[in-house]
Amino acid sequence: MRLVVTGGGTGGHIYPALEVARLAAEKGAEVIYFGSFRGQESGVCARLAIPFRGFPSEPLLSLRTRRGVGSLVQLLRARSMVRKELLDVRPDAVFSTGGYSAAPVMAGASSLRIPFVIHEANSMPGRSNRMFGKRAAGFSCTFRSTPELCPGYDIVRLGQPIRRELRDPAEQAAGGTERSQVLVVGGSQGARYLNEAAPAAAKLLQGGPELSWLLVSGPGNFEQTSAAVASLAPARFKVEPFLQASEMAEAYTRSGVAIGRSGGSLAEFALFRIPSVLTPLPSSADNHQLLNAREFEKIGAAKIVEQGSDHPGSADAERYAEAVRGWMDDAGARESAQKALAEWDAPDATLNILRMIEQAAA
Repeated sequence: MRLVVTGGGTGGHIYPALEVARLAAEKGAEVIYFGSFRGQESGVCARLAIPFRGFPSEPLLSLRTRRGVGSLVQLLRARSMVRKELLDVRPDAVFSTGGYSAAPVMAGASSLRIPFVIHEANSMPGRSNRMFGKRAAGFSCTFRSTPELCPGYDIVRLGQPIRRELRDPAEQAAGGTERSQVLVVGGSQGARYLNEAAPAAAKLLQGGPELSWLLVSGPGNFEQTSAAVASLAPARFKVEPFLQASEMAEAYTRSGVAIGRSGGSLAEFALFRIPSVLTPLPSSADNHQLLNAREFEKIGAAKIVEQGSDHPGSADAERYAEAVRGWMDDAGARESAQKALAEWDAPDATLNILRMIEQAAA
């Protein structure tokens, strides 16, 4: 099988696509990644030795602005370039995880009658996946609520493909490590709001049970966040700009509770059975992060602390502290959350999605 994989330009689209690509290649498929020069795809593909072909696509903005018109021109240009590349590669199938860089690829595949399979990592599918979903040969999703949120689409929940660098350590750890750490993650680029809220919450919890904190600030926020936590004990509050997969796995295995946004990291929280305190990104498309968080709240695996302004105040810090204290002080609630997360996790997601692609290509 010759397979074109696409999705980007953020890690939430790229890593699930690449995990399926890796398994396909191991099973003998010839795999090429089509993506945007603007996103993170090219660098990640280079690290994994997966061939990459890039295009000048970017998010489609309002056509009422000059920048929006420019993004449309880039999109049309990318679609023409993708079509030529697809004619050159002649894949048996295309696999897409969505995002702005995937739209030209799905458009090209559709115009050339190349079967394509879509995977949606959020509860509410993004614009490009909704646009092409009814033409797809297969449509899988991560969240249980997605089929109900998208009537008229033939969507099957298969779960989220998660990097083996995380899944293998999670299965090996199996709950044997002491979990007294609070992990704060805001996605691959970090989240300034969480970077400000977590230290304030940690200060309120000083003097209580001994907790250690690890905050992954994002590379662009590291210096500012490090300066802001200078008054906290380094042994108890540590800031890192970014964690590689092996470091992330170790951090997860030591964490009793996680504070985060509610995007792609939720599947990883489920994998490591970590109860969470979630602050959905207010600007997420179709408010999908809030929908994601509500699914975890519904199964008893998360507490939601919504973001009301650009910067957290003292009342927000108190809410985070209360939520963290609630998880850490209630062993029964943590155990119940861990069981719910184990049921939500889908260990065979990558394999089952690849089988859907193989069926489409047959």
